[in-house]
Amino acid sequence: MGQIYLNTNQEIQSALVLSRMNVETILIPEKYLNRLSEKERKALPKRILPLLRRYQKLILSLRRINRNARKTLYQRDQGKLKRINMRIDTGVWALLGVLAAAHGVSRCFMVNYLFWLEDSGGGIYLDRILNVGCPTFQNLYSYIWHLDLLKNKITKRLEFEPNPIQILTPEDYS
Repeated sequence: MGQIYLNTNQEIQSALVLSRMNVETILIPEKYLNRLSEKERKALPKRILPLLRRYQKLILSLRRINRNARKTLYQRDQGKLKRINMRIDTGVWALLGVLAAAHGVSRCFMVNYLFWLEDSGGGIYLDRILNVGCPTFQNLYSYIWHLDLLKNKITKRLEFEPNPIQILTPEDYS
């Protein structure tokens, strides 16, 4: 009887940053858009990269937004949503996707979450405290989705290097 060999070393690899931007569709709450001027609406796509620079360390360190690893949370009940087409750099879109997937939410959710963080006013504090002395972005991100069929468990994990977030132990205080 013959043997069948399965190649499990399959992967997809692409350039992270291309010389062009892609048009992506984002769902944004209508009540948020109504608060913005026309100039602010047009500037929304340009705000995403600076917001990622400012808040990505906070997002990496937060407890996961969606605690259900089986599902992706698309939007909380924000009322009526409006589709907005945005030109977004491919590298920014990829990083946004990794952060969103690690939190169990969609990219649309993560973009709205970034806007919410900025509107809540905590960015200045983060710039002075959390973002000092750390690289803006990490060099390496790994998103791991672990399915353990025998134990009936799903685990999603994000690893990154360098890791500026240190976990303090009781020995650190002595």
